[in-house]
Amino acid sequence: MKSRAVILVVALCALLAAGVFSWWKVRAEDSPGPAVPLTSVPIAQAPGPRATPAGAPVAGAGGVPTTTSPGEALPPLPGSLRDTEEDGAVFVDASGHLVPNPDLLRFFNYYLSATGEESPAQIRERILASLRAKKLPPAAMDEAVQVLDDYLAYLEAARAFGRTPSAGAMDTAERLEALRKLRREHLGGSADGMFGQEEAVDAVAVERLKLQKDASLTADEREKRMAALEERLPPAVRQSREEAARPLRQMAVEQELLAGGATPEDLHQHRLSTVGPEATERLEALDQERAQWKQRLADFRAKREALGRTQPDPALRQAAVQRLLFDSFTPEERLRVEAADSIEAASGGG
Repeated sequence: MKSRAVILVVALCALLAAGVFSWWKVRAEDSPGPAVPLTSVPIAQAPGPRATPAGAPVAGAGGVPTTTSPGEALPPLPGSLRDTEEDGAVFVDASGHLVPNPDLLRFFNYYLSATGEESPAQIRERILASLRAKKLPPAAMDEAVQVLDDYLAYLEAARAFGRTPSAGAMDTAERLEALRKLRREHLGGSADGMFGQEEAVDAVAVERLKLQKDASLTADEREKRMAALEERLPPAVRQSREEAARPLRQMAVEQELLAGGATPEDLHQHRLSTVGPEATERLEALDQERAQWKQRLADFRAKREALGRTQPDPALRQAAVQRLLFDSFTPEERLRVEAADSIEAASGGG
């Protein structure tokens, strides 16, 4: 599956799809219930107030009409999407209305990642075909088509904004705020659901940069304010960061234990008490793999050094080293050897 910190506007704008589309306002009279996956709403699709009849021309990106009907076969997937799984998801609430959220954004972006390989109109047709296949309730289908077009309009507006001189003169915080406003201009209330979490992370990142540059703060003050910023992150993001940082903290503690004279049994007991038996088994298997790799690398380097002493001819010595490298490692492992040599040379060890 293809996956996509503070995103620079220039990088964002380079990936944007073309097209200008109409405005959609969330139906204020509906009170959405809890979101439920589409798979739990097996209601056959029927055209809603805005639904496009099957086979009728629809406006593609840039206002170009297309005539691909629900029953018409699409061309083969572009190369970048082949052998991948569709990312994201589409949810509806208990009333049968669309739930705009980050999963919907990922769903759109999965197909939009093929920008440059396919026309904007063709990409839009792929998204519509996937939406039809999900059998959304009529209202949700209508809303999904509209929010897609609103999102494409936002992308075009963001791309145009990125080309303006004023955008280049803005700092990171100003550019992010300009994008936040553009999203609400084009997506209305859907922007909060689709981008709210991302914007919260961006806001914290901007504040972190300010704290890092604030020379008036002591190290202790900066650390406390950084911790307070982390508390402003959405719970799901905090949990994700906690999970990502846990192995690093575990490794740091283990290094301290070993430096203090801990035995392998001490390390084993520490792991059992902190991460449990299954994780302990995986960590110890990884330790063994690392030890074996270090030994193989050391053996190779010793043989390579011996060749340097026994073969005076540079060309013959280089050929012998290459044969040794190819005989000792797989293609993937050879890349690791080269990387290890580069790191050692950069650190002054080579």
